Amino acid sequence: MMKAIRYEKDSVLIQDSKIKAWVDIWIEDEDVICDWNQNIFIMTDPKDVALKKWQDNLEHFEDATSLALETLENAGIIYQDENAKWHQSEKYHTTIGSIPIN
Repeated sequence: MMKAIRYEKDSVLIQDSKIKAWVDIWIEDEDVICDWNQNIFIMTDPKDVALKKWQDNLEHFEDATSLALETLENAGIIYQDENAKWHQSEKYHTTIGSIPIN
């Protein structure tokens, strides 16, 4: 089962079984943008090969980005206004480092 295990102000660490992958999230023109943090892989490294294969699955991307977005919303880092526009909260500007999720 996929779960969020850490977050920073603009990324969330997702764990799915043995795979761990960071999802980056940022606000651009009042819209939320998501992408995998790791896009360069060493194809001779079995861990990188497994991560790339996992990240290439569109369903994993959809589930991981939804979970990451929900995590940052619940943490009060980003929010959506009544017009469906996305914003960074005050907490975004004061969050420093990586915070574990219990």
